Amino acid sequence: MNVETLAFEWSYDGLVEPLSVHVVEGDGATVLVGGGDEPIAENLTAAARKRDVDVVVAEHGHIDHYGAIPTLVEELAVSVAVPAGDAHVLQAAGIAVDHELRGGESHWGLDVISTSGHTPGNAAFLADGVLLAGDTVAGSDSPFAAQREWSGPLALFRERFTEDQAAAAASVGKLRECAIESIRLSHGTGVDADAGAAIETLCRDLGV
Repeated sequence: MNVETLAFEWSYDGLVEPLSVHVVEGDGATVLVGGGDEPIAENLTAAARKRDVDVVVAEHGHIDHYGAIPTLVEELAVSVAVPAGDAHVLQAAGIAVDHELRGGESHWGLDVISTSGHTPGNAAFLADGVLLAGDTVAGSDSPFAAQREWSGPLALFRERFTEDQAAAAASVGKLRECAIESIRLSHGTGVDADAGAAIETLCRDLGV
């Protein structure tokens, strides 16, 4: 299963870094994991059109993961998927949800991992050993990472972006159960090798 990561210039509330999304050639569909933000909607839609994207997945209900979806739907008629626990956020924004995803399910070859904490419905997705982490974790080099010393390449998000920091930490512990070879992030630098070791290091930092 091919996974391509695309990064777009972006900033939020004075924090500047690329915002990454991922295109997966899945089972029966080409899936865009990450719905982007409104400022990148035009560029993201052009990239999605070039790759014949069929489905867009918002990993959770924060604007930088669904803000470009209205443009994607209007221009490309993609279907929309989101974890069930955050579906109401998109619906309140006027976005029709075609697929509500739940942990333990598999859609288009993507295994859904429920990782609540960042938001109640936050999820990560596993595609043939590649973890598409969404905001389950950030790169420790990201300006969105919690401001403390991190021992490895992964971090949790700043508390002001996370609804339940303890639950978010516990969700990182759940990743130990998954066969993860590499990690692609929305914010910060991902992990291309020794992903299991990176997760263990973060678990030690978090005491989970």
